[in-house]
Amino acid sequence: MLTAPIRRMKNLFLNSSWGWVGMDINQSAIHMAQLERTGTEYAINATWTAFQPAPRIDVTERRAPAADNPQIALESMIEQAKRARSLFSSNLAGIAVGGGVVEYREFELEIEKPSELDGAVRSELEKEQGYDSDQTVVKAWELPTGRRLRNRQQSAAVVTANYDFSMWLGNMISRAGYAPEALDALPCALARASEMFLRGADHPCLMVHIGDACTILTLVHQGLPILTRVLNHHGFEKMLVPLASEFAISPAEVNLLLMKAATEGSRQMESPNELMEIVSEFQLRFVQSLAGEVYRTLEYIRAEHGNSEPSGILLCGNGSITPMLSLQFEQLLEIPTETWSLAGSEQVNRGLPVCLYAVAAGLSAIAWEEN
Repeated sequence: MLTAPIRRMKNLFLNSSWGWVGMDINQSAIHMAQLERTGTEYAINATWTAFQPAPRIDVTERRAPAADNPQIALESMIEQAKRARSLFSSNLAGIAVGGGVVEYREFELEIEKPSELDGAVRSELEKEQGYDSDQTVVKAWELPTGRRLRNRQQSAAVVTANYDFSMWLGNMISRAGYAPEALDALPCALARASEMFLRGADHPCLMVHIGDACTILTLVHQGLPILTRVLNHHGFEKMLVPLASEFAISPAEVNLLLMKAATEGSRQMESPNELMEIVSEFQLRFVQSLAGEVYRTLEYIRAEHGNSEPSGILLCGNGSITPMLSLQFEQLLEIPTETWSLAGSEQVNRGLPVCLYAVAAGLSAIAWEEN
């Protein structure tokens, strides 16, 4: 069910103009999108978001209790996705699951030839506590060799997923009327989304996906994810949970409030000045902390991946809806920063910000990858 190594999109005029249904699944929502392609241009044709009201998160906890049992949180959202089936022209689905259910790693391996890759990866995984080879689906591929490896010979990307959960999820999605074709890793979907935004430009880009539980930084060059860093303590929850405590509401309600501000504008909100001043204060703390980690990542890239230093940053994910975020990143990091979008797709279907659908769009684009 896992995809093969990501490749650059080719044979653009030989395949259908419709992409798959991309399903970006996380603990608070399922974001769905289907692309339409005309020549080498891409646009989001249809979207759907199923929101899951999350239980109140205690301020001393890092995650909601449901995170330990993702099936509970997913069932009602997948049922909502069933009602959206008629919006999409295809039932083929590419799927990504956040929250550590599908894990992405990068290993530096001592191998002499490609045939040794799978064995070397298994050896590394077996060193990890709790790893069960019988219950884990594994896919690995070589990364570009432009990095400075010192004493190692090859870098590899490794995607793992729990077998039982993968089968359960595939069955649930099938019952909702979709045909699951691939369970993908977020860095691979982000790489496709980056390539669509850059419209084939060759310069490297750093994708910053601000998810609920973590933020994922993926360096993309020529359509490939060549470096990924997962920031487990810098997810959108780090801003939502303190705001929830301040307003005496749940983090899910804060999220919906920010979504309303992003889609309708602060003028439509009750007492916008006082409310947005409080939000801005918490947002600044969150952005300063996250920008510090991004800065450290950029410094590492400059030292170890000199040929792939990014010329800009693209923001996406649930946390990218916060106002003035790209400007704050530019001011703190002194690097061009934009929020991910596709031309002509600014307001699709339910009017939610397009940046929420970057991963889903990247999953939809699997339809045009070589087999």
